[in-house]
Amino acid sequence: LPQLAGKRILVVDDNATNREIVTRHARSWGMEPMAVELPSEAVALIERGEHFDVAVLDMMMPGMDGIALAGEIRLHRSETELPLLLLTSLGRLPHTRSTGAFAAQLAKPVRASQLYNALVRLVATVVETPEAAEIVADGKQATSSLRILLAEDNAVNQMVALRLLERLGYGADVASNGLEALDALERQPYDVVLMDVQMPQLDGLDASRRICERWPATARPRIIAMTANALPEDREACFAAGMDDYVAKPIRPDELAEALKRVKPLRVTGSRPGKNGAEFDPAALDSLRELGGDDFIAEVIDTFLADAPTLLETLRHSLDEEDADELRRAAHTLKSNGGTLGAGAFSELCQELEQRAKNGQLVGASELVTRIEQTYEPLQEALAALGSKQVS
Repeated sequence: LPQLAGKRILVVDDNATNREIVTRHARSWGMEPMAVELPSEAVALIERGEHFDVAVLDMMMPGMDGIALAGEIRLHRSETELPLLLLTSLGRLPHTRSTGAFAAQLAKPVRASQLYNALVRLVATVVETPEAAEIVADGKQATSSLRILLAEDNAVNQMVALRLLERLGYGADVASNGLEALDALERQPYDVVLMDVQMPQLDGLDASRRICERWPATARPRIIAMTANALPEDREACFAAGMDDYVAKPIRPDELAEALKRVKPLRVTGSRPGKNGAEFDPAALDSLRELGGDDFIAEVIDTFLADAPTLLETLRHSLDEEDADELRRAAHTLKSNGGTLGAGAFSELCQELEQRAKNGQLVGASELVTRIEQTYEPLQEALAALGSKQVS
């Protein structure tokens, strides 16, 4: 991976598990990571003259959040000297707070392919303006209302497609195969999927068939095939699999623009089906397995199960003391740790509590904490069983 090899990356996150995951990803791509827990440590490194090619900052940290840390870094390094990537679970940041600070944003939990593509964009190309390169957290460019998922296994093709989309005023989330695409669609709705036909594990044709099976026509994204096979029978195979449109590779900007103009945004009227607390996203576990094998999964599970009881007690204690800030911090950590393991239902409840605490809305929070505790019980049993399997 020559684009990232030898590049120095600064990782700032108060969550040890998240810090370790980003660090392992970076190291696997040949980068030289430096990871710190506190924003003050990052500022000290910058002031000392340490050189980094890119910095990854968590949004929610005690004492100084990612926005404030970016402001401190900008006192010493310009956007071109040190591009900043923000990891956030808060959704897209208000324009007034993000202008000039970050070259990109990614939503947590971050997939390896998303992080890789963002880092390549930041260290291998010149970012003209922060706004032009911003990857917003809800998966769309600030100038576009379309939520786009790019399903493409080839890293070069990913870069080209993302740049074409950027030129057209769009942004996109990235899936590296059909299974990742299905997983992304389970997590959130997309208006359109740019689907490569030839992909490992699950190709574009089979992925499209599964999408058509799982979602009704009114609730599924428009699927645009991307393939170098331009024969009539190839097009027919795409349409027979449930795809709605077709662009030939190499992709021409005008053809892609016309195909996207034909996309109508989905109208999402209800929440997606909830999951049992014991269920977790297998793709998240696969990502951890790629980083360090089954032993690493067991290590992450052990850390989660060791920390969770104290954090759950903190939720109750902070409610009794009406300490919204302590409640927010504990909910944020639980949400982040749960998301790392793909515990979607648990993580979503914690995110809701975090948002309430942030807004100072403690009325009704006790019932939400009860739901979190109830969701944790089957999750704890399932993770404990899974952890024992990884080391057996």
